[in-house]
Amino acid sequence: MTTTIIGATGRVGSAVVRRLLEAGQPVRAYVRDADKARRIFGQTEELEIYQGHLDHPADLDGGLGDASCIFMAMGSIGTEGALQRAVIEAARRSAALRQLVRLSVLNASPASLGINQRAHWSIDCAASAAQIPYTTIRPAIFSASLLAGAPEIRARRAWTGIARTGRVGLIDHADVADVAARILADPATWDKHYDLTGPALLSWPGAMTLLSAELGYPVSFETLPEHELLARLTEAGVPPGQAELLIAREWAIQAGENEHLTGTVRELTGHDPRTVEAFLHDNRGQFLPSGPRP
Repeated sequence: MTTTIIGATGRVGSAVVRRLLEAGQPVRAYVRDADKARRIFGQTEELEIYQGHLDHPADLDGGLGDASCIFMAMGSIGTEGALQRAVIEAARRSAALRQLVRLSVLNASPASLGINQRAHWSIDCAASAAQIPYTTIRPAIFSASLLAGAPEIRARRAWTGIARTGRVGLIDHADVADVAARILADPATWDKHYDLTGPALLSWPGAMTLLSAELGYPVSFETLPEHELLARLTEAGVPPGQAELLIAREWAIQAGENEHLTGTVRELTGHDPRTVEAFLHDNRGQFLPSGPRP
C-alpha cells in the first residue's frame, strides 16, 4: 500500500515519511526539489522520490494515480490553499485511492476568528463536495511556533504579540507525525476528524515563564496594538498575508477558541504528548544570544 506524501520535506511531512519507512511501508515523497529530498532522506528501497508540480495535472496524476493513501501537509491560504484543492480534485479521479489524510488545524470552522481555521474549513468543504474518502488531523498550535520569537528573545529577552490572555494546548510536531503514521497504516481509523493537543493549556506569558526557567533569566511577553505588530512583522520581512494570519491567530487565542485539551495523542499512539518544557529544553540554544538561528 503506497502512501504519497505531499509536503514531504516540511517539519511534519518529513517526520511522517521517516515513520512510515521505519515501519517498512512504501512511500512516495512528492516534492518540487528531488535533490533536496535526497539530502533529507537518503535513498532506500521503500522510498520513491517523485518530482512534480501540484498545478500540473499530468504531474498530479503521475504522483497520486496508484497511491492507496495520500497525506497532505500544506498551508491553507493563497497559492497553497488552491493547490490543496487541486490535489483533492486529482484524488477524486484516482481509482486506487483508499484515504486522503490532510493536516488541518484545531477549531477549523467558518465561525473562527482565525484566518487559518476558516481556510481549512473551506478546504474540508471542497473534500466533502468531491466525495473522497477523507480524514483530517487537526492539531493545536505547534510548540515550534515559539521558535518564531527566538530572534526577538535573543536580542532583548522579550516576545511581542497581542494575546496576553487565552490559552493553547501547544503540541509537538513529532506527536502529530506519530498520529499521522498510525492513521495512514490503520484503516480502522479512517474517515474521521481528530483534534490533537498537547498535555497542558498555556498562555503566551505562561510559555515565557517556562522559557525563563529553562534559560535561567527572565523572558517577558509584551503586547502591542494590532497596527504596530503588523508593521513590525512586515518590516521584519514576514509576507503581509502571513502577518495577517498571525495577527488573526492572536485574536482567536485571546477569544479562548483553543482552550480545550484532548486525549487523542495517547489514544492513537499509546504515549502521552510531549510537554512544552521538554521542547524548550531540547531547543534552548535557539533562544540564547549565541545560539543558531531557527
